Amino acid sequence: MRARRSGMVMAAALGLVAVAGCGGAGDGDGQGGSASKGGTLHVLSSLDLEHLDPARNYVTSSEDLGRLVYRTLTTYAAAPGPAGGRIVPDLATDTGRPSDGARTWTFTLKAGVKFEDGRPITSRDIKYGVERSFAAELPEGPPYARMWLAGGRSYQGPYKDKGKDKGTGKGGLASIGTPDDRTIVFKLNRPVADFGSAVSLPVFAPVPQDKDTGVRYDSRPFSSGPYKIGAFEPKKRLTLVRNTYWSPATDTVRKGLPDKIVVDLDLDPAVVDQRLIAAQGQDMDAVAFEPLGPASVGPVMANPAVHKRLVVSESINTRYLSINTRHKPLDDVRVRQAIAYALDKDALRTARGGPIAGRLATTLLPPSLPGAVPDDPFPSPGGKGDPARAKALLAQAGHPSGLTLTLDTPATAGGQAQGEAVQASLAKAGIKVKINAISSSAFYSTVGNTAQEHDLVIDGWTPDWPGASTYLPLVFDGRLITPEGNNDHAQYDSAKVDARLDAIAGMKDPAAAATAYGRLSQQIMADAPVVPFLWDKAAVLTGPHVTGAYGHIAYVGRLDLVSLGLRK
Repeated sequence: MRARRSGMVMAAALGLVAVAGCGGAGDGDGQGGSASKGGTLHVLSSLDLEHLDPARNYVTSSEDLGRLVYRTLTTYAAAPGPAGGRIVPDLATDTGRPSDGARTWTFTLKAGVKFEDGRPITSRDIKYGVERSFAAELPEGPPYARMWLAGGRSYQGPYKDKGKDKGTGKGGLASIGTPDDRTIVFKLNRPVADFGSAVSLPVFAPVPQDKDTGVRYDSRPFSSGPYKIGAFEPKKRLTLVRNTYWSPATDTVRKGLPDKIVVDLDLDPAVVDQRLIAAQGQDMDAVAFEPLGPASVGPVMANPAVHKRLVVSESINTRYLSINTRHKPLDDVRVRQAIAYALDKDALRTARGGPIAGRLATTLLPPSLPGAVPDDPFPSPGGKGDPARAKALLAQAGHPSGLTLTLDTPATAGGQAQGEAVQASLAKAGIKVKINAISSSAFYSTVGNTAQEHDLVIDGWTPDWPGASTYLPLVFDGRLITPEGNNDHAQYDSAKVDARLDAIAGMKDPAAAATAYGRLSQQIMADAPVVPFLWDKAAVLTGPHVTGAYGHIAYVGRLDLVSLGLRK
């Protein structure tokens, strides 16, 4: 899921209260010993990659990998637990200097930062990378640049910008100033107190204009991080090799320990679990990219030697079922509420591995987010659904004989299991569900296309930085619905909610804003555009030679790849 479509996340700086730290092997030291430089780390992934282009990378799994290849002005700290939510400088010397009431933000690039060919990274490269995100050809990225940069609503990106000089990179969006090679200034159309957190997203990575290949940049982004693309075969393998021009002296976040990182893609998740449980040969130097599958939980928990290699971490992600409010009869709130009552959340959690996969969610905002309010507007015993109540609501809405709906799920074993759990629970209320499985590499591009999305979507959201300000506006502001790259998969559009979002955005007291978001969350839940079912945990297996393993809250509890190494 994404951050951020489960994808994919800030805590300490904004007051995120404690979430549990890592468990299981927990300290991530594998079988003991210290990390050394060198070797090949293997990452076993049951997913394909959605996007590597930083302008389009807005899914937590791809963001976790992208941090190995490109750097941003700021980034998340490399740390387990809540400390990982802290924003720290990356390419910039600090987390930004606001002025003009936080309408202007200035960043200074560190000295000595370089691309993979040895050329210095300049402020113009950052500016160009941001400008690319305005191009219609690259629609999937986060909306902040378009929302907040002055003049951004009419700018169409560098491919249609006749004033952009291809030789010097000068011109372009006037609200991004580059007075010298190391200084970049962003002029915003409104005060944004947490803009220094926004520039941690991949869209604020540098892209040299002469290396931009348009949509083909997705398969070969130019490196500013510790690794560059050695080879990439979608659905099969990504090989990362050292960027010899990356200097750890300029980077306090990435360790850059392995010589090479090989990511095997689109594997059978059961095979990934079996290989890491056995941990033979090169799999001793491997980690799983995705959490342990439900069938493997029991065997792993029963084997102390393997359990020791299990890293369990919490996240600030909420998984939910999106209901397309523009489709009939889902435009009737009684039908949506019927689905909310009917859904067996416990069955969905079981499909993801049982209690080790997280807590049953009863509302939108995870309890660890500032402003979250305990709420359960559609309760059922044990979270197993209330089909009788659902049937009564459907009858009131004129559907006593039930409905037939289509559910979009990722074409993975986990997606299929979750789809079947939805299918079984809604069937008890008389709702027939057809499952539409979509390749994991195209899932969010497909359901983010309003013409291609069906009635229901297996969905989820991780805040871009801890706080509801990157949750409710991104997912429920109807004015942000776009034909492609849409994040509001419920296509929920309420003028009252939009007006309230504007009012909260104008609040100067962060605590008051957090409280207001919590109350607004309750208002949205009453309309049932989505049905939350899980606040995530992630349990990930590592090989016995792997060191530095901890789950990162920014990446839904996946391992923080920038810290991994191999034992001596």
